[in-house]
Amino acid sequence: MPHFFFHIDDGEYCPDRSGVELSGVKAAQAEALRAAGGILSSEHRVFTSSSPWVMSVTDEEDHLLFALRFSVERPGGLDHL
Repeated sequence: MPHFFFHIDDGEYCPDRSGVELSGVKAAQAEALRAAGGILSSEHRVFTSSSPWVMSVTDEEDHLLFALRFSVERPGGLDHL
């Protein structure tokens, strides 16, 4: 079974050193969305910065397969939100 790694960068890079075995890229995409949702809902500090929050998913050879990118864009005058 393929091994996938889910690296986080929210202004500080946090590599996934253990990864997880999944059936394929579609399963990795589903896992990335599930994991990102859990992380984002529990870490309110993520959206206090203007820099994006990124989860990069790589294979066991460290090839980038896809990335999820989340950011908050505030129109002018809404910086207080």
